[in-house]
Amino acid sequence: MRAVIALLVAAAAPAAPLAAQTIEEEADQQEYEEPAELSEPLDRRLGLAISERVGTWSHDRDLNDQTIVPVAGVRAKLAPRMGNLDIGVEGFVQVDRVGGVESDLVEGWARLRLGALDLVAGRRIIVWGRADRLNPTDIISSRDYTLLVASDDEQRRGSVVAQARLGLGNFTLDALWLPEFRGIRFPLRQDRPGLVILPDEEVRDRGQFGLRLDRSGGTVDWSVSWFHGVDRTRDFALEAAPAGSPPGTVAGLRQVFPRLDLFGADAAGTIGKIGWRVEAAWSRYRGEDTPLRRRDNLWVVAGADRDFGPWNLNLQYSWRRQFDWQDPATVGGSPAFVAIAQLGAAVNNQLNRVQHGLTARVARQWRNDTIDTELATIVFFPTGDAAIRPRASIAINDSVRLSVGADVFVGPRLSFFGQVRSLSAAFVQLNHGF
Repeated sequence: MRAVIALLVAAAAPAAPLAAQTIEEEADQQEYEEPAELSEPLDRRLGLAISERVGTWSHDRDLNDQTIVPVAGVRAKLAPRMGNLDIGVEGFVQVDRVGGVESDLVEGWARLRLGALDLVAGRRIIVWGRADRLNPTDIISSRDYTLLVASDDEQRRGSVVAQARLGLGNFTLDALWLPEFRGIRFPLRQDRPGLVILPDEEVRDRGQFGLRLDRSGGTVDWSVSWFHGVDRTRDFALEAAPAGSPPGTVAGLRQVFPRLDLFGADAAGTIGKIGWRVEAAWSRYRGEDTPLRRRDNLWVVAGADRDFGPWNLNLQYSWRRQFDWQDPATVGGSPAFVAIAQLGAAVNNQLNRVQHGLTARVARQWRNDTIDTELATIVFFPTGDAAIRPRASIAINDSVRLSVGADVFVGPRLSFFGQVRSLSAAFVQLNHGF
């Protein structure tokens, strides 16, 4: 039955979120084993893992004012290993009362190991950065923030990539080419007065490249990175209202994705019992400079964490400086133009020339590590908006886990979290499997 479910997942997924680890990370943690005997179960030989889940959210994540949303889904992984060739596949099918049936091929790649050189091709999730949750350099993969899942990692979406990885002792050099673009899916209100929502910009940019040099295993782990391509985060553009628009429509609103060059670096280490990390990225946006386009910026995140017995405390400071910044309220033009300029600045955290922020997370495990709890918050200044996120995960047995939690968004309507205050919600989800 489990194999049948896995086949259904693969068949239902069109040609792009992830468990706590990517398939490649899990494979890298396992030593190569000799081919299994034919008597070994097929699912084990294929590296098959399946997770069935059901749950309920008190509110959807797509700004359509839907409440009490039941969800059911299946997520499956395949990770066969054949000598020097690894294959990783992950996909899901999910259904809820609001969005209907949704499916996605999250990952689907093959890797050939040639000594110190790995060659990878296919759809993959690639995560850059060492900071906790706020990662200025994490530009390669995208997310679906509208997906109703208990784990943030399962919102991740892979992109088709060709990758060459060279390992030299503690150093690893990655070279990437990304022929596929998949933007971040954000909630977007559809009923804006005087505006009609147009389809997102269709990005056809095969000139996307990335390089990353990483050093791990020493006193200080660090990396430097470069990306040339298309930002996964949206901007907005106002266009002429299309023919047949409702009466009173003055313009069309489209989500567009700006081209950029990003230069990043990160480092992490320990001082006594304290773990520390820092991550920074400078983003330079290309193309026509308009009041609606995101500003070039420098973003730095630095933090530390420490265990206090069974408790763990994690604190981070975020600082971002916008260059050539202009108050979106003073850009001039029609009221609709000013409103969209303010909206774009809010969704990109660029309402102020300099933005400060703080993240805090307190976590603890209970009852022989069968219960995980945490309380996390992110606060941005000077807008004063915040997200508060309590979580608890309870292992009922080796294969069944109950997750409960909430997302609470507060702040002025014109701010990063304040604009989605209506998406504040609680949830409960029961997982069987990984």
